[in-house]
Amino acid sequence: MSDERKAAYRRLEEAIEEVCRLEEYEGVPIEWVVIAASQRFDEDGDGISQVGTLLPDGGGRIPHHRIMGLVDFVQTRLRAAAASDDD
Repeated sequence: MSDERKAAYRRLEEAIEEVCRLEEYEGVPIEWVVIAASQRFDEDGDGISQVGTLLPDGGGRIPHHRIMGLVDFVQTRLRAAAASDDD
């Protein structure tokens, strides 16, 4: 991994830690997953979506089963919130 990417991941982790502090999370963030989506258009004007994940240090530090557990837990909470949403 390039020094530039390492520095960017370090800044991302620092930003996540700062947001957690401001959101008054208790404890220290030990694992995180960022899910990002982007949209672009090809030469014909057709939309192309891309979804990816950003992991600490570019991945490899958290085993797949832990990542899937984090994502599944949040997805379950989001589904419950959506199901009970009165709007």
